[in-house]
Amino acid sequence: MLSRSVSLLQQLTTTNNSRRYLSLKQLNPIINRNLAWFAGQSTKKTFGGRLKRRLKNFLIITVVGFGTYYGVSSYRRYRWFNEISDSDKTMGTKPRVVVLGTGWGAVPLLKHIDTEKYEVVCVSPRNYFLMTPLLPSVSVGTVETRTVIESIRSLIGPRIKYVEAHCVSVDPKAKVISCNTDGEQPISRGDDVKTILIPSRRAGGSSSRIIKDSTRVRPSFDMKYDILVVSVGSENNTFNTPGVEEHAHFLKEILDARRIRSAISDAFESAMTPTQTPAERKRLLHFVIVGGGPTGVEFAAELADLVREDLQIYFPRLVANDVKITLIEALDHILSMMDKQISDYTERHFHRENIDVLMNTFVKEVKQREVVVQLKGSDELKSIPCSVVVWATGIKPRALTNKLREIIGLDIQSNRMGLLTDQYLRVKGVADGSIFAIGDCATIQIPKLVDRFQLLFEEADTERRGTLDLQQFRALVERKIAEFPQLEIISKSIEKAFEEADKDKSATLTLAELHSALEKADTKNRVLPATAQVASQEGSFVADLLNQLNDIQSNNYEQQNLKPFRYKHMGSLAYVGGDEAVVDFTGSKPILDMFNLKPISGRSAAYLWKSFYLTEMFTGRTKILLAFDWVRTQFFGRDISRY
Repeated sequence: MLSRSVSLLQQLTTTNNSRRYLSLKQLNPIINRNLAWFAGQSTKKTFGGRLKRRLKNFLIITVVGFGTYYGVSSYRRYRWFNEISDSDKTMGTKPRVVVLGTGWGAVPLLKHIDTEKYEVVCVSPRNYFLMTPLLPSVSVGTVETRTVIESIRSLIGPRIKYVEAHCVSVDPKAKVISCNTDGEQPISRGDDVKTILIPSRRAGGSSSRIIKDSTRVRPSFDMKYDILVVSVGSENNTFNTPGVEEHAHFLKEILDARRIRSAISDAFESAMTPTQTPAERKRLLHFVIVGGGPTGVEFAAELADLVREDLQIYFPRLVANDVKITLIEALDHILSMMDKQISDYTERHFHRENIDVLMNTFVKEVKQREVVVQLKGSDELKSIPCSVVVWATGIKPRALTNKLREIIGLDIQSNRMGLLTDQYLRVKGVADGSIFAIGDCATIQIPKLVDRFQLLFEEADTERRGTLDLQQFRALVERKIAEFPQLEIISKSIEKAFEEADKDKSATLTLAELHSALEKADTKNRVLPATAQVASQEGSFVADLLNQLNDIQSNNYEQQNLKPFRYKHMGSLAYVGGDEAVVDFTGSKPILDMFNLKPISGRSAAYLWKSFYLTEMFTGRTKILLAFDWVRTQFFGRDISRY
C-alpha cells in the first residue's frame, strides 16, 4: 500500500522536457487508475467482471433482506407471545369489558380500546370479520370468499381474549352474561345457526351436506363483566311473508353468498338437461330479487355482469332466449335513501342491462317454483315462475336483543327495532350505565325539542320580555346543540331559520313561533340507517369514550367533559353493473357540502367505489387479495364451477 502511494506521488511530480506541470486532463486517468486499485477493482471492465459484481451485490441484498425479514418476524412472534403472557398475568386485575359480536361495530371498538386500562373479552359465534358490502360480488364469483373475511384473532391482537360462543342471556343487575345453553348440537360443517337449529323444509333442489361429528362442542358458561358492549347486529326481516324462510336466499352471511353461487350454477346446469321443456328452462333461468335497496340493486347488477360477461360464453343460447332478472320493490323507486337523480339513473341503466324492475309491487308469498306478487292498489295476485329468489328487504332484531329488551322492560325499551340508547350509546333502563349498544341492534333516542320548548324559551329569555331576539335565539341553539342534535340543521343558517319562524316580522320570536321552529327541527331528525359506516363510527366512539373515562362507576359524562356521539355521513355508494356505479354525497361532511358536490354516476363512480372498498379492507392481506380478484376477473373471467 505504501509503495503504491509513493508511486502515485512520483507520477504526479514527474516532468518531461517540454512541460514542467501536468494538465488536469492528464491527471484524471492517473488518479482514476490508482483509485480503482485502492478499491480492489479491475481497471478493465470485462463482462465477466460486471456479472460477478452484480451477482455479489444480489447475494448481499438477498441475505440482508431475508435476515431482516426473519428478524422482524421473530421479534413480532416474541412480542405476540410476550403480550399474551402479560394479559394472562393481569387477568382479573382490571375492569373487564365484554364485547358481543365481530362485525362493523365491534371490530373498530376492539382495535381502538386501551388494553392497558381494561381487560377486554370478545364473545361471538363467528370467529372472523366479514366485509358485508362485497357479499353481492362473492355470490357471483367476482370476489372469492376468503378475500372478504379476516380472522378476528389476527385483527384484535394478543391482548384481547376471544371466545367463540353464543350469548343467549344477560343479567344487568348481576352483570353476568350466559352463553351456549343450546350447545348440544354437535355439528361442525358451517356456522349457519338457522340451518343447524331448524331443519330445512325444502322438498328438493340444491342443499349442503351436514356431517355430524364431535368437534363442535360448546359447553354452557357464565361470564361476569364490568362493561358490556352489545354489537350483535340484526337478521333478515321476512315481514311474516309465507315461504320466505323455506324457499328464499338471504344475503347477509358468507354462507348465503356461497349458496346463491351454487344455486345459480345449478339453475344453468339443470337448464342444459336435454329433456327440459322450454317452459321449465325459462323458469329455471328466471332470477328474482326482492328489495330495491343497495344490497338488492348490487346483487342484480353483479348477476347481470355474470350473465353477460361469462355465462354468455358457455351458454349462449340460454342467455339469448331464456335468462331473465327481475327486481321487485314495494316503493315507487329503487335506492330510495339516495338522491332522486340516482334512482332515475339506476332505473334507466337497469333497463339497458335487461333487468326488469317492478315498482309498487308487494310479495305476498314465496313458493319453491314461483313468487306470488300483488300490485299496489290492486287485489289481483300474480304468479311469477322462477328458480332463485334473493330476499333483501330489511332487518329485524336478533333473539338476544329482544330478550334484553324484555329483561330491562318493554315500557322503557319500547322500540321494536332495537335497543334504545342515549346519545352516549348507553342502553336505556340500565341504572349504572354499564351496557352499551352499537350497530344495527341499537337505536339512539334523541329527546324532542317540542317536549321541552317551554323550559327552553324561559331559559333563553334572559331579559324576561316574553320574546326572543336573534342573539338570544342564536345563544339557545349554540348552547343546546350538544343535547339536541337536530338543532344542527338550524345552526347552519340561524338567520334564515329565525326569519322563517318570525311570522309577524317583529324581529322577535314569541313562544308559539319558537314552538313552530323547534317542531320543524324535530321533523328533520331521522333514525340513523343500519349501515356499516354508522356501526363503525359508533364502535370507534365507544372505544374513545371508555379510554377517556376516569371512573367507570360515574354516570355523569357531562361533568367529565365527554361529548355525545355525532354521526358524520360520508356519502352513499352502490354498484349498478356494467363497470358503473353511483355515488351520493348528500348530507356528507361539511367540507364536501361546501363544494356542493352533485351525485356521480358512471365509470368514474365505479373507480371511486372500488377505491373506497379497497381502502376499507382492514388488512394488507385482504387488500391484496381484493385487487388480485378484480384483476383476475377482468383478464380470466369468473369461476363458474359449483363447489
